[in-house]
Amino acid sequence: MRLHKLLTTVFFFLFFYAALCAEPIIVFEKKVFDFGEILAGETAVCLFHFKNDGDTTLKILDVRATCGCTVTKLSKKLIEPGEKGTINAVFYSTGRRGKVSKSIYITTNDKANKSIRLKIVGIIKKTWKCEPENIDFGEITKKGKLIDTVTISSISVDTIRIDSVTTEPSSRLEAKIVSHKGNNVILEVSLNTSEIKWRFIGIVKFYSNITGGTKIIIPVYARLKEE
Repeated sequence: MRLHKLLTTVFFFLFFYAALCAEPIIVFEKKVFDFGEILAGETAVCLFHFKNDGDTTLKILDVRATCGCTVTKLSKKLIEPGEKGTINAVFYSTGRRGKVSKSIYITTNDKANKSIRLKIVGIIKKTWKCEPENIDFGEITKKGKLIDTVTISSISVDTIRIDSVTTEPSSRLEAKIVSHKGNNVILEVSLNTSEIKWRFIGIVKFYSNITGGTKIIIPVYARLKEE
């Protein structure tokens, strides 16, 4: 009888000790997701898979992206021992180009991994090309009007739909379409130099259906030649 009580006491002691020492352990398959190359305006779906390798419930307390361009969704907040979970992150590339690196911070009840940083990396390719990227008339004299051309081409659409072409300041700077064939547009840009006092800085705004380039801004420069 006394042996039975002793064994029962030892059993409960070990049980409570094990429960006291039980810890969740979060393990990610990978903490960096490289989506490769996408065109500007496209989205990248990034999946971060993880597992609870511990012996008690893993709690995902918070999932926070550092940029509004990334939206996250957690499969579930409570992960039992041996179970798996997923963080689904969608990256929106509109307005970005070149190499990108975005972070997501995870807060858990894993004492060894209370805060975990996940990264999304990749390259955003331009969907359009502007030649030249800006117009610099250089040194000018007050002789009336100067003219140059700009060619805009797209790799995201087969046919460019032109919504509008505007200039600032419109009193001195004008732009008109002189050629439009499929995904290629040529603009003629003219500058009235008669009222320029020292230097000129203006812009041409090209609005279209080009993915990732619905508004293309072309700077225009000029400076008055000293007499």
